[in-house]
Amino acid sequence: MANATRKRGFQYFGVADHSRSAHYAGGLSLEQIEKQHREADRLNRKFGKEFRILKGIESDIPADGSLDYPDDVLDKFDFVVASIHGRFKLDRQAQTERLLRAISNRYTTIIGHMTGRQLQRRPGYEIDVEKVLRACSSNDVAVEINAHPWRLDLDWRWHQAALDFGCMMSINPDAHSIRELDHMHWGVEMARKGGVPPDRVLNAMSLAGILRYLKHRRRAVARAA
Repeated sequence: MANATRKRGFQYFGVADHSRSAHYAGGLSLEQIEKQHREADRLNRKFGKEFRILKGIESDIPADGSLDYPDDVLDKFDFVVASIHGRFKLDRQAQTERLLRAISNRYTTIIGHMTGRQLQRRPGYEIDVEKVLRACSSNDVAVEINAHPWRLDLDWRWHQAALDFGCMMSINPDAHSIRELDHMHWGVEMARKGGVPPDRVLNAMSLAGILRYLKHRRRAVARAA
C-alpha cells in the first residue's frame, strides 16, 4: 500500500487499520500493532526523507464514547481516527454525546465518517451535526471527508458550516485495497463541491507540514496528560 501510494505521487501514507473491536474486519491486536510499527519503521528508514508512513489506527467508539484502546496504546500512534461502527440506533442525544466524548479524547486526531451513512444502503444515525462540528473545532479534531463512493461523509452540504466553525478537514479514501486508494478522487470532488480550500485540508499539507502539525498535537497531548 505504501509503495502504491508513493507511485501515485503522494509524499506520505497514513495507515489506519481497524482496531481490535472490529474483529469482523481484521482489527489489530496489540501484537499486530507492534509488528506493523516495526515494519513501518523499517520501510521509513528505506524511504528516507522523501516519503513517510504515518502510523495510525481507526479506533472504534463504543456506545459510551470511549476509544477501544487504552491511552498507553493510543500514545504509540502518529494519529488516531475515531469512528462509530455499531449501535447506530441510539437516540439523537445519546449518539451526539457519544461522539462528543470521543472528540474530547486527547488522542483523537480525526473523527471518521461522522454520520455513518452508506449511500443507497442505510441512512446516517441521528446526531446534532452542528454541536459535533463545534466540538471538533474546539478540540482541534479534523473532520473526515470519507471518499468511499458508498459514504461521501461528511456530506458536502455541511462543509461550509464546518469551515465557518473553524474545522480542519481530512480527505481519506477508506481504502481496503490498492485499487481503492483511487477513491481519493471522489473525496477531492466532494471537498471542491463543498467549497473547502486546500489550506483547510489536513492531508493537503506537505510532508514537512503534516509532521509539524502532528508534532504540535503530540505536545498538546503531553500537556493534557
